[in-house]
Amino acid sequence: MRTIIGDPRDAATAALELLMAVAAATLVVAALQSAAPPAGLGVVYLLAVLEVAVRRGQRPAIVAAVLCVLALNYLFAAPRERFAIAHTQDLVELLVFLIVALVVGRLAARARSRAAEADARALAAAAREREATLLAQAASAILSRHDRDDQVTSIERLVATATGSSRARIVGPASATPDGELAVRLGAGEPLWLAVSRDSHWDEGQLTRIAGPLGKLFDVARVRERATEQTAEIEAARRAETARTAVLHAISHDLRSPLTAITTAAYALRSEQVSEAERGELVEVIEGEGARLTKLVDDLLDLSMIEAGAVRPRADWCDLHEVVVSAAEPLRDGHHIAIDLPADLPLVRVDAAQVERVFSNLLTNAVKFSPPGTPVRVSGSAEGGRVTVRVVDRGPGIPRPQRARVFEPFFRARSAPGAGAGLGLAICRGFVEANGGRILLQADSGKGTSFAVSFPVQQLPAPAEPARR
Repeated sequence: MRTIIGDPRDAATAALELLMAVAAATLVVAALQSAAPPAGLGVVYLLAVLEVAVRRGQRPAIVAAVLCVLALNYLFAAPRERFAIAHTQDLVELLVFLIVALVVGRLAARARSRAAEADARALAAAAREREATLLAQAASAILSRHDRDDQVTSIERLVATATGSSRARIVGPASATPDGELAVRLGAGEPLWLAVSRDSHWDEGQLTRIAGPLGKLFDVARVRERATEQTAEIEAARRAETARTAVLHAISHDLRSPLTAITTAAYALRSEQVSEAERGELVEVIEGEGARLTKLVDDLLDLSMIEAGAVRPRADWCDLHEVVVSAAEPLRDGHHIAIDLPADLPLVRVDAAQVERVFSNLLTNAVKFSPPGTPVRVSGSAEGGRVTVRVVDRGPGIPRPQRARVFEPFFRARSAPGAGAGLGLAICRGFVEANGGRILLQADSGKGTSFAVSFPVQQLPAPAEPARR
């Protein structure tokens, strides 16, 4: 409730309004006294009391009521220019003015109080809305980012924007907080502080209200990070167990068969009853199975390097046409391979030995699964900033449910005499990706299989200018 004895500036303003209201009413009564009876002139002063009561409350209205009665009595009631209560009407007027001042003043004060409360609630609701919006944006930033530094930077930017501050930081306890910053502790598992510059539109209470939820968001981020790490560890353990099982399977199956053949052939060579022709055949068996064992061991070693991320390509400018021809040369005696690569195919920067190994595996598979008399075709193109080479066979194809697994180690999507251990395509993918490329399966069951290997086109270095003499 406003009074005339509160803040000096407010009291002076209230006194001035009160005196102006009484003076204005007096002027109006003076102007109307010749046209209206004295009993009716008090209504003008009553309006002045109402105006003061509505604007300033009870106490100023009571003072205005007393002044209005005195002015009316002194200036307009007989005997004039004397303060005298000669009639009961004068007491009634004073009483009516005082009642109006009390009632209207109280009602006006209550209305102003309710309006102030409504304004305060509206301001509080707007502040809560801003805080909720900030927390929602912070939650989105934490959930959409996995790197801790990115999360902190994003939240600092959001807090600075929401609070209108020139700077906002999330710091640890060891960080010094300058005098020009307002700092509140986040309710997090680890000691963190939110510090904003003093030009912020928010006070310490508002910052404290968001500090707890922000701390809990960081707790959620830490829990998610730990859960992600545990999931990764579990997945790594599962993959390691799968790899161990696959290796054991390879040892028990793929290694045992050639070892059995070599052992049997070696035992047979000891017999004196073996003819020279049979001895030659047994030696060929030992050589063939030995080569098969060597390739399997090499594949296992390459796969272990790929799985460990230890492949280190020695990249240099390479002509894929030459690489494909070199990979196809050992296979031409047993099957026709049609190489149709454009002469202007751009050079790529890769490890030639690793890429040749990739095409050797792809061509070996294509030859193995192609019907007799059906050539394996190799085509190429350069578009979309990439150089692509495709190896296509017309074999039985790969069933659709199995296509997603063809690059998994030890997975055999197709069966054929002399099928390998299922490592070739896994090694292909490892070497291709290590050299910055992509390998895709483009298959249509029953119509053959196509593997596409692509590498990005890079700008050739400009030739060096000859030195000037």
